[in-house]
Amino acid sequence: MRTLFLSLCVAAAIAGCGSGSQDSAESSSATPSGTSGGSGATTAATRVPVDPHAQIAAVAAATTTTSTTSPGCYVTGTPRRLTRTQVVNALTDIVTALTGDSTLAASVGALVKDTEQFPPDTAVNPDTTRHLGYERLDTTLNLRQVSALTGTAQVLAAAMTADATHLSKLLGTCTDTADACVTAFIRKAGRLLFRQPLTDAEVNVYRSAASNINSADSVAKVLATMIASPKFYFVIEQGQAAVAGAAATTCTPLTAHELATRLALHFWDSIPDAALNADADSGALLQPATYSAQVKRLLADARSDRAMRDFFTGWFRLNELVALDGKVGDPKFDAFAADFKPLPSSRDAAIAEVLDMVSYLAARNGSLQQVLTDRHSFARTADIAALYKTAIWDGSSAPPLFSEPARVGLLTRVGFIAQGSTDTTLPISRGSRILFGLTCHAMPTPAMDQSNAKADLSGVLTTRQRVERVTEMAGTSCVTCHKPLMNPWGFAMEGVDALGRMRQTERVLDDTGALLGEKPIVTAAIASVSDSSSRAIASPSEAQQYILDSGEFEHCFARNYVRYAFGRADTDADGALIESLRQQAANGTNLRSLFASIALRTEFTTIQRAQ
Repeated sequence: MRTLFLSLCVAAAIAGCGSGSQDSAESSSATPSGTSGGSGATTAATRVPVDPHAQIAAVAAATTTTSTTSPGCYVTGTPRRLTRTQVVNALTDIVTALTGDSTLAASVGALVKDTEQFPPDTAVNPDTTRHLGYERLDTTLNLRQVSALTGTAQVLAAAMTADATHLSKLLGTCTDTADACVTAFIRKAGRLLFRQPLTDAEVNVYRSAASNINSADSVAKVLATMIASPKFYFVIEQGQAAVAGAAATTCTPLTAHELATRLALHFWDSIPDAALNADADSGALLQPATYSAQVKRLLADARSDRAMRDFFTGWFRLNELVALDGKVGDPKFDAFAADFKPLPSSRDAAIAEVLDMVSYLAARNGSLQQVLTDRHSFARTADIAALYKTAIWDGSSAPPLFSEPARVGLLTRVGFIAQGSTDTTLPISRGSRILFGLTCHAMPTPAMDQSNAKADLSGVLTTRQRVERVTEMAGTSCVTCHKPLMNPWGFAMEGVDALGRMRQTERVLDDTGALLGEKPIVTAAIASVSDSSSRAIASPSEAQQYILDSGEFEHCFARNYVRYAFGRADTDADGALIESLRQQAANGTNLRSLFASIALRTEFTTIQRAQ
């Protein structure tokens, strides 16, 4: 196994470091390019954030500009690999294309994740290890991945050749010699798995592996070898071959096949389909009009929704929500939850509700700002609908509106604001998620000197009072960050309890669930989104309005989308690209056009040639 692992790494590195390209004929083709607060929760809660673009009916076309700086144009090294999600999606689509067996295709996910135990990717956050980010930034390679990919390849190849019907579908209606038939199959399967046509030399390697026989065993051996190949698992980009006599440039356009792969992996988390492959094979994808049409087509496809949901899952840190039912049976938690009993599925249902909002808005030309202003419930299950006090949404008709005036936007959705299996809110955690997660305010390094160890927590205290006594004690190292930065944002959310229910009072309980006292919620705070800006807020709606007015929400989106699109941390060189995305978002560009815009930039269509 170690030999296989090393071979996979070496093969990928060698393939990724070459300065030429198999698609040298494309180098003369045109390259796609763009052209250039109150004091009380009740009063404040009725103020709904105003989306400055809510009245825009027409869809603003995503504009693109050509920048002299191309951050996406970076030096080739060890290529990016597929994420586990992309492996599942790619193999699912390949099985469908080669066999037409939808049942077998549907089994790929369970095979990869459960049977072969393919390890999940780490959601990497470039800013901190304390919070989740994006799986696309995980570049690690380990023996577990290689072992799982090899096992998946063997099992799947055997299943795809298990009977005469499958074999006939794989080989087609070939009436030529066995060698010719297996050669045609090799070219067809390799084209899908490697995302570009095979060279004659590659074909001959697989012909030898098949012993030039079109038997089930030979075809299975070819399939298993291809699926386990580094050319499937790694995204190898070399760019177009240099044109003789042309001036040397730092950046070179990607080949048509590399572009097709980038587009499909970015928008679909999968491989190119037949239409995209056809334009790549003909070279038409390198024509600006064809390229733009393909970007539009990919975004219109239902598969683009899964990548958009994946991005917002990472940006909003939705997977940090722990199970809501973890303390069911604990007397204190049960007393807090009262007549609501969270289920093992409640956590996932809450996260799905947030993502259903994103999908709903995107499908209706909604803007980024509407994520913070929407008042519909997308709860598809009785438990989340009960927390919202709304009817269950059927997923197709008009979603019900929130019945509580204070509930509006992302900051009051259970999947974002709930805190899992706890009977008390966590204002510091909430403040961190809002300030650092949604506005990209730089997170200070916490001081762990225990200077607040003498905090007086006696008496019946609200959660806010306890947090203030511990983190805002004069003379401690905590106060300089917590009092002006994190705490105010969390305090403004105190009108929402740990399960995501709206409230005006806090019931203070002991460990047995007995009531110690009930105190009014105080949500007024002075919050800041930057060193030069502060505002009084006292509710989620006022907090969201402040975030919208600051412009930091759009800037934070742009930074995070660059990370997601390129699978790396953003740098100072990304300034022009980030600003372009920020401007489009600030102008109310709809979500789908906003997502498409990055693919129309030269940063997306070029790579730095190895020197």
